[in-house]
Formats: sequence, C-alpha cells, structure tokens
Amino acid sequence: MRRTLRSSLSLLAFLAVVLWALPAGADHPGRYTPSPESTSKNMKLLGSAPRTNPASFYRNSDLAFWGRLAFAGNYEGFRVIDVSDPEAPVVLADVNCPGQQHDVSVWKNLLFLSIDRPLIAPECGSPQTPVVGGVITPGFEGIRIFDVANPSNPRYVGAVATDCGSHTHTLVPDPDDASRVLLYVASYPASALGPTPFGTQCSRSGPGHSKISIVEIPLAAPARSRVIAQPTFDLNDFGAPGFRGCHDITVFMEPRIAAAACLSEGQMWDISDLEHPRTTARIHNANVQIWHSAAFTWDNKLVVFGDEAGGGGAPFCKASDPSTVGAAWFYRVADLDNLSATTEEQPLGHFKIPRPQGNVANCTMHNFNVIPVGGRYVLVSANYSGGTSVADFTDPANAGEIGHFDPHGANTWSSYWYNNFIYTNDSGRGVDVVLLSDRVRAGARKFPYLNPQTQEFTIR
Repeated sequence: MRRTLRSSLSLLAFLAVVLWALPAGADHPGRYTPSPESTSKNMKLLGSAPRTNPASFYRNSDLAFWGRLAFAGNYEGFRVIDVSDPEAPVVLADVNCPGQQHDVSVWKNLLFLSIDRPLIAPECGSPQTPVVGGVITPGFEGIRIFDVANPSNPRYVGAVATDCGSHTHTLVPDPDDASRVLLYVASYPASALGPTPFGTQCSRSGPGHSKISIVEIPLAAPARSRVIAQPTFDLNDFGAPGFRGCHDITVFMEPRIAAAACLSEGQMWDISDLEHPRTTARIHNANVQIWHSAAFTWDNKLVVFGDEAGGGGAPFCKASDPSTVGAAWFYRVADLDNLSATTEEQPLGHFKIPRPQGNVANCTMHNFNVIPVGGRYVLVSANYSGGTSVADFTDPANAGEIGHFDPHGANTWSSYWYNNFIYTNDSGRGVDVVLLSDRVRAGARKFPYLNPQTQEFTIR
C-alpha cells in the first residue's frame, strides 16, 4: 500500500532545514543525562578503557577490530586498545586528530576514518572551516587513512575527498582482487556546500545527494586512494526537500548483497559488481522515522533495520511511548526481492528495549550486530542512555530482551559482539568490555577481525 505521511514528517522537515547550514551529516545533539545503574545478572563488566577527556560528553563513535586490537573512534581522533586481556584493556595509542564523526574501519595495517564536517585541510591539526553568515564554508570532507602497522604509533598517510563528506563508511573487501579494498561512503543530506578546493561539492538541488562514493584503496600504495564511482539511487524524501542519502550500509560478501539504511527508507542492493551496486528492494515502514543501521543474521535469512527516531536527541523512551518508536525491525531477506517503491512489506516483528529512560533521555537503536551463532538469532545493540541490550529474536514476532548493561552514565554509541565478548564505545564512559553469560552464545564463532558493517561468511 501507499506509505502515508506521519506525524514525524514535521520533524524530518525541521531537521532538513536545520541541516541546510550544517555539514553533510550533522553532529548528534550534545544532550547527556546520566542513567541509573541497571545491569542484568547475566551481564558483567570485565574491564574498561575510560574516555580520554572527561569534560566531553558526546564524542565517542564506532569500533573496529583486528586480532587482539580494538580501534575506537572519537571526535578528537581515535584510540588503539589492546584487548588481549579483557579484564585489563591497555591503550596503546591515543591519536589526536579532530574530525567529526570518525566512523572507523580497519584492514590489515590500514585504518580509515570518516570526516563529516569541513576542514581547512585533511591533515591532522587542520581547523574546521569558518562559518560565514550562518553557513559553514566548504573545505575537506571524506576519508582519512592511517598506517597502524605499529599500533603504538599510527601514522597519517593520506586522505580522499568525497562529495558531502563521509558520515559513515563500509569496508568492502574485493574477493577477486586481494590487492585492494573498497569503501562505500555514505553521506547526507546534501547541504549548500561547494564547489570545494578539493574538487567536490554538495548540492541540494534536483534529486539531492542520492548517491554514495566508492573509494578504492590500493593496499600497497594507500596514498593513491581515489573515488572510482558515485552510484546514484532512487530515494524518497517524503516532503522534506533534500532529505535524501544513506546513513549506514552493511554488506554481506558471500551472498553479495547489502542492506542500506537511507534515512527515509531501507534498501537492499545487489553488489555482485562491487563498483556498481544495484537496488533490488525499497523498504518502507510508517513506524520508522530515520533508517539508521542494518545487520544480517549469519545465515542470510533475516535482515535487521534500526530506527534512530528523533535523530538521536529526542526522548522516545518515556513509559508512555509505544514500542514501535525507535525500534529494530526484522524482515525476511527472501521477501524483499524486487520490492517496489509503492509497496510496504510487513515486517516479521520488532524490538525496543523495555526499560523506560525518563522524559529527557534517548534510547533508540544505534549501532548493533548479530552474534555469529547457528540456529539462533541474538542482537547486541547500543541504545544511547539505555546502554547495551541483548535481544533474542529467533522468533522475530516475539523478540525479547535477555540481558542488558546500563551502567550509571551510559550514553552508548556502539555495542558489538566480537570473539566471546561485547565491546561498547560510550560517550559517557569510554570503551567497556562486557561478558554475557547465557546459553544463547553457545557455539558463537570467532573471527580474526571484525568491521561490524562488513559480514563476510554465512553460518548455517
């Protein structure tokens, strides 16, 4: 059926107007409200690497893992943390290199950071461009590249400018060419920036910023990295002009598909040709305000889309709020094939944390992944003031929380399962390592590395 306009449309329109004068991806609001201590008996804090700057509230971002190392992004740079002993994480490097919002991925000895606020130049220490007449002036936005072969001394090696910057990016290994990896760079919405001294621009005219940038990284010569394609996608803005673009993309390499959370809709892509992803389904859900993130079950049967209702700042965790606001939604992958822009596929179910957070704090779905175990579906998710939640959605129509870690001061941006533990990057606390003691984790696979938005192997 036709998607109907909903009450959140005015919110989307408001955000679009506000973001006209901001960079391609605006900073999440700086609200910070300490939450009460609340941790289930099957969740135990093992160790922590406290945040570097206690005076900063909303600054930690995403996580990536390579072997025993965790790479934790933040708005001032990134940290390299040795997690060999989960009870005593050791910070090997704390790199000062400010840039919003520093979404992070890693491949072998290279680390990639997303920049989504114009800078005078790409190098570390470059100031933000000035604001003139209430509008941020053009500058560098895109991807920074570091050599982390020596994890105690990361080295900046170059950068790639991308249109409208990089709010997030997804690392895409090329199974047919081990000499390179690709980055799918997502940015939104198009603001009135450009052209820039770096050969990019960010225009709201016409269809808006309905595209991604594909960056090729030659592993032997990362300084030669470049944009090799800018595929476009049909996207709706539903009455908020320019409110188009993808927030986050998760790829699944073995079946060669991707799930893209594109603000006002979800999409499924065929990535058989890595340089030319193609839309195979457009997913609408009248309950979702902002399509934020996605993850697949490891057998490729279900896909999860998360709703960041209110853009990460509105209090949708009041006791009176419905469970359909700011939830994770479950779909059968096979049901989404060739879904058109004018239909609305019914989800199999949804999940929202059942712990109200009061009249100020936000607990909507943010960054998450699925525990790599066969025969069961278990979601590990970050929920801002709601901390970290673990939900069993093996029966997606009756998904329920089976554990949570919601310590005092929680403001959790990212929570992921990696090799027997849950790692969180929390703007109120720093990086925490949490043990889940529950039978749902039995048989969980270990991986030599993890970029959470890059799933490579199916598990039956």
